Amino acid sequence: MASRVKSIVTVLILCLVFLTGCASTKNETLEQPDKNGENNQAEIVSTLNSNTEVFKTTWSPDGTMVVYIQTGKPEKNGLDEAYIWKVGEQQPRFVRDVAPTTHGFTWSPDSQYFLISEKLGEGAISSIVRADTLAEEAYKIKSITIPVWSADSKALAFGNEQHDYGESWGSLEVYQLGQLKADYIWYAKNYLYKVDSWDAEGNIAYREINAEGEETSKTTKNIRPSISGVHLGDNPQQVRAALGENYVETTLRVETGHFPEQVLRWTYAKGYQVFIGVNSGQVLQIIATDPGAESNLGVKIGDRAEKVFAIYRPGYTEPESIHGGKLTGIFKVEGAAALVFGFDLKDGMTLRDIRPENRIVSMNLTYPSILDDSF
Repeated sequence: MASRVKSIVTVLILCLVFLTGCASTKNETLEQPDKNGENNQAEIVSTLNSNTEVFKTTWSPDGTMVVYIQTGKPEKNGLDEAYIWKVGEQQPRFVRDVAPTTHGFTWSPDSQYFLISEKLGEGAISSIVRADTLAEEAYKIKSITIPVWSADSKALAFGNEQHDYGESWGSLEVYQLGQLKADYIWYAKNYLYKVDSWDAEGNIAYREINAEGEETSKTTKNIRPSISGVHLGDNPQQVRAALGENYVETTLRVETGHFPEQVLRWTYAKGYQVFIGVNSGQVLQIIATDPGAESNLGVKIGDRAEKVFAIYRPGYTEPESIHGGKLTGIFKVEGAAALVFGFDLKDGMTLRDIRPENRIVSMNLTYPSILDDSF
């Protein structure tokens, strides 16, 4: 009996030794994470470089993720596959199928988003993808070149082209993440805009190309012109915040002027008229005669024409009217808008008669179409 008990004890001891040894061996062979991520990144690079079906590899600015395209399987009917691989993860994640003519990827500076830019005619259509969730923005950017990220990663600038009734219209636009649409900076007939860069100070460098193909390098900021704090596109609450509650509201007929919709006119006794679209709820025009009225660049009612020209002519264009003649004192400004300065001209005088000593008596911020013009 004692011999049997001794045998059982011996077996139990051997089992414990075996199990302990197994646990020790398992712990020793666990892959320890690389704190710097360098080895993992090197392994990803090696794996992707050794796969001849992988292309368009694009690393995030912080070096923690890479997106790439892999040749699609036969059942994908000619489509390729986009993947994202994060340093420290064993496997890449499938993003979605992409066209074989995809231009590639563009990361946001903060590495939180990337663009998938696929060929669209001579240009591109770009999808904005959030890197952590792979969710895509509903808005797709159509552009003639690849969009450029802002330094804060919250917006993209791009040029686009539209053809209406045989006419070519070019635009420089900005899309803010989370919005339903992009906003115009410039919109002009027979011009194209190609964005080159967007720096930390908010300067967007671009090329303006005329109908003859001549390029001019320019810069602009993503700003919204205003008169006394009221911008085109503002809602009624924003107008009240800027000008107050003391106004008389009039509903104008649908056919009044060249507005695209029926409008409400808010008339302020101190010298402002604000026209707000009934359907859109957005400001379509601001007219000011108040001596205290001021443009966003600091030009006021009562200032001389020479001040207007000194401030606006270096950065803005006084366009040609479709009705003929240069529109002196009328400037194409950001937002594809027009800023009209009215001067104290005598009866019978025209825009050509404006002199440096003439003074501003009114300001009008609106869109060219509402002025019954096209520029």
